[in-house]
Amino acid sequence: MAIFDKRIIDPDEDTLTGVLGKAMKAANRENRTQTNLIERDAQFWGRFAQDVLRSGPEGRRRSCRGGRAVPEVIAAWWTDPAGRKHVRVIGRTRHRFARMRREVELRSLPPWWHVYPEAVLGVREKNDGERYIAVCRCGAVGSPESLGWMGDTCGPCFDRRADGGTALGGFGQFSEWSSHLSQFGFSPDGSQLIGQHLSGAFRAVNRADGTEEVGKRKLGNLVIGMATTATGAVIVLHNGAVYRWQPGARDLDIVLNSRNIWGRGALAPNGARLTLLAYQQAYTADLTAAHPQYTRRTAFEDFASLRYNSDGSRLLGMKYNGELKVLNVERGTSDAVRRDAFDGFPSGFNATTEFAITPDGTAVLVRRQSYYPSRVLVRHVPLAGGPTVDLKIPDWHQPTNLAYSPDGLYAITAEAEHGWIGFWDVSNGKSLGFVRAVLEDLSWRGGQIEFSPGGEALAVAYNTGRSEHGTTIAVWPWPETLRVAGQK
Repeated sequence: MAIFDKRIIDPDEDTLTGVLGKAMKAANRENRTQTNLIERDAQFWGRFAQDVLRSGPEGRRRSCRGGRAVPEVIAAWWTDPAGRKHVRVIGRTRHRFARMRREVELRSLPPWWHVYPEAVLGVREKNDGERYIAVCRCGAVGSPESLGWMGDTCGPCFDRRADGGTALGGFGQFSEWSSHLSQFGFSPDGSQLIGQHLSGAFRAVNRADGTEEVGKRKLGNLVIGMATTATGAVIVLHNGAVYRWQPGARDLDIVLNSRNIWGRGALAPNGARLTLLAYQQAYTADLTAAHPQYTRRTAFEDFASLRYNSDGSRLLGMKYNGELKVLNVERGTSDAVRRDAFDGFPSGFNATTEFAITPDGTAVLVRRQSYYPSRVLVRHVPLAGGPTVDLKIPDWHQPTNLAYSPDGLYAITAEAEHGWIGFWDVSNGKSLGFVRAVLEDLSWRGGQIEFSPGGEALAVAYNTGRSEHGTTIAVWPWPETLRVAGQK
């Protein structure tokens, strides 16, 4: 993440010179423990600004100081169809342990990416190349030429804003989430993203204009469950604490205090029921009660993962051997649903650790991984019986997160290393294409996949696990993203 990042449209020479000087000071502040500071005077930055303003319609220039950590000032520019020059100035220190794209790779990206990277969607082509398209905040998707791209918006949104109106919003990238973000969600109407802020507090961000509300209460444990309800959201922490959020509220309300239990958890998608499985004990709670309480239950056999169906009436569990069972929490028993979920899989695969369930609860998506050779197998399994469908996943795609589309017709996979999101037809397992957010740091990882309550938006979390970077949530229009993924 850049310590200094500023965008200007049609700057004059003096303005740009001043901004470049501020970027240098910011880069040196980030590199204050080293001796290799950038030492450039105002005359140097004046000449630098002249080169930027007098050069062609697009380009990139960089000034840096070599060393173990490299402070750098970068200016990138791009000219829109109206002839306006958009300039972005970055001041930061590039550390040796960082996995940022190198200059050669950066210069191969389209010029408009260098100024507005949050508006760029990468589409993987059959020859393993990457095609770049624009995603406007209004949800329009296409090539910059087809959208009349004006920098931060499409042509129609630009005209609307020029006439005194407000550009439509809701899509794009939203940053500064917790670096260890494990769960995020939407508000009931889909207008806000909710989750943990970089500080650890609860945060709600308006998708239309980016305004935010950050609470004071710090969530000291990992969030293992988040469900959007008709009136707000339910949040479950790893230690068993449960909170409730209502739209408009800045902070969370406590529902259940921590039980200091650690294990597997399942929260119903409608926020009605919660089950926690720990060592030799199980706890359940009816969250629709006036005063919810945990009830201790008989311990279950060990399960790798648990999932409720959409209305919370059925709890599915997957054992480490791949057997799918329905859990009866009150009796402490479980009944097999499908024992053959992994039949026919080749040997050498690790035990399964997670699965996804369709919105109507009729099928699941299961995953197993082999580390040598490195490959992943994902299978669509109807719970009522019948043939299973293996997704035709290429060796280069190593998905770690699974989801279904709102209608259950498509499977979505997210990989941990390069950020590619895959789309699959579950009727035959065929690939429908791959897309990704084109972020600057190669170590950003694909995480949770979430659809808005209305099904019009697909959101994916990208994170590094490093506190100074945080997590970025990319929100794309659905099913438009599926359509462009399949265009070759």
